[in-house]
Amino acid sequence: MKRSVKGIITAALLLSSLSIGSNAMALSPDAVVKQKNPASHVTGDQIKDWDTSAKPFLELLKPMIAKRPIDDVSIKNDNTDSKSFDIPEGYGWVKVYVYNSGNYEIKVSVTDPSGKQRMFFRVQPNGGQNFEISSSAWGTGLHTVGLSSDDKMKGTVAVKIAQNQNEL
Repeated sequence: MKRSVKGIITAALLLSSLSIGSNAMALSPDAVVKQKNPASHVTGDQIKDWDTSAKPFLELLKPMIAKRPIDDVSIKNDNTDSKSFDIPEGYGWVKVYVYNSGNYEIKVSVTDPSGKQRMFFRVQPNGGQNFEISSSAWGTGLHTVGLSSDDKMKGTVAVKIAQNQNEL
């Protein structure tokens, strides 16, 4: 009885190792993945059909890289200023950071291409800094960071976009 159980276990291990080996070969860098029935894919407010062209497997696993479309740009020495940034397809998570070296509070508002306000926060004066991260992925297109104050502003603004929230 013990020998038959050992034989069954040995056979199962041998079959599972063969299965793992064939899967590893199928997932080699030379393997090509192609979808037969493409489904729709939603990116923010946009819908795009899956690309049905053949791609190497490792290329499909390549992570997106976060981008900084506005990278510590000086705020205009006035009581209002605006900076625009584009969210391309595949991105949608947004982080807006403002550093205030002026003497007055700065109000920060971010609007989407349709003019809808997506984010609002305030930054205290004299070295204050603050940031906000979007609560969901936004749609593609040109977005605007609006900055306003009771008097002349000084400081910098930065915007970072990513595919996933944890990349910000």
